[in-house]
Amino acid sequence: MHQALIQTAGLLSRLWLAVFFMAHVIEHLSNGAIGAFGFGIRTHTPLLDTIALGFFAMTSLWLLLGIYSRVIAITGMVVLGAAIVLFGNPVPHVELVAAMLATVILAFTGGGPLRLHAGGWHVRDNL
Repeated sequence: MHQALIQTAGLLSRLWLAVFFMAHVIEHLSNGAIGAFGFGIRTHTPLLDTIALGFFAMTSLWLLLGIYSRVIAITGMVVLGAAIVLFGNPVPHVELVAAMLATVILAFTGGGPLRLHAGGWHVRDNL
């Protein structure tokens, strides 16, 4: 029971982060399309915005499929945090706080039972 709860928390965190990053992409592509949920950060540099949208779309896809969920979630939050600090509104949104909490949960629990790559933190195998 306890193990199933931990795996379910990891799965829900992974899916929430996938929705969160894709909402950022959708909000940026069509402003106001999803209402108050998403927030699109604009850098006013079209090339940088395109690269960021591609990165967040790829991050969302990898999280949805469960490929290196921990690393991808932490990397995505670091990039989004940098974009918010540099170009965005510093007032935290509810969904941003929930995404940060989901990243912390995912970092400890893993991606859940429905993931494609069940890697984990095996540093000694990668050396």
